[in-house]
Amino acid sequence: MESQPKEEKHLTPVYEESSQFRHWRFSSQQLLDIRTSCNAAAVDRVRRNFQEEQKAAEAQGDRPQDEPQYLSVQDEMALCRFYEKQLQGICKHLKFTDMVMATAVIYMKRFFLHNTVMDYHPKDILLTCLFLATKSESERVSIDDFGRNLKLPSTTSVLDLEFTVSQGLKFEYYAHHPYRPAYGFFLDIQTTGVDIKILKETYNKLGPVIGEILLTDLPFLYMPSQLALAAFVVAGKNNGFDAQIHKQRFGDQSDPLKDIVKAITKVLSQVTPVTKEQATQVDYRLRICMNPAKNPNSALLVIIIASFIYYSLLILTHTHTHIYIYIYLLHTISFF
Repeated sequence: MESQPKEEKHLTPVYEESSQFRHWRFSSQQLLDIRTSCNAAAVDRVRRNFQEEQKAAEAQGDRPQDEPQYLSVQDEMALCRFYEKQLQGICKHLKFTDMVMATAVIYMKRFFLHNTVMDYHPKDILLTCLFLATKSESERVSIDDFGRNLKLPSTTSVLDLEFTVSQGLKFEYYAHHPYRPAYGFFLDIQTTGVDIKILKETYNKLGPVIGEILLTDLPFLYMPSQLALAAFVVAGKNNGFDAQIHKQRFGDQSDPLKDIVKAITKVLSQVTPVTKEQATQVDYRLRICMNPAKNPNSALLVIIIASFIYYSLLILTHTHTHIYIYIYLLHTISFF
């Protein structure tokens, strides 16, 4: 009796089982839709709060202000890109590894995909993202050393924002980025007969290329391994190593991976860095249209906190009405 052939079991690649693959991969249109929806909701919320702030200010005898010009999706993206670049510089200055830097930048990207700079300023969020990244990448530093190294007057906001940032990350802290697959590719391709000297020369140029990749939407669009391969192609243009990659990896002209790499390199060739002047202009407008409910000096927040304290005291009477009001205020504060 002939034995039946065993069915081959195809194991799912590890990356495809990750939270990044399942929850943080999008198309360009999906990214645009998410950002447009988030920005529209933020503008509507901030506008309502601004109107309430004006009423509260008038009640205190202050002069009302003209309604500000709110930030667009493009404004928010530009400001985030500028501070992501600053974050990379901070990591280099403090001699953090590329892993910590990449994880911190990806944290910023994920957070501001569903949150707005009109609620949270990037310069505050980046510090918390960096502090969380040191933990995720096992390069933990104490909060005291963290503040001392960055010469921060206080680390209170860094810790206060940990839960908020974690919520924005959906409590998914592990980040896959191109550095690990790039090193794997570096080891793997050595067995194919390529020029080792040129390979090492190209590998040493990968850092700035991957750094540029992290400042774009590419980590949301493609797998880290695809980004790593594209980084080798870009880094090897001047020494001819890109031709060796095409020979080794793209023997078939119809290989879909070739089209993916081409699309990635095209995006990188079109990247225009955000200048300090551009960021300053957006930042100036942001100060005017920042959510009043997030401003500790605003008349609106004073009223909200005063109401919260008042009903917190009334809750001691344990009446059902006061409990409902208390719960409503808790919801209102979390909404802002």
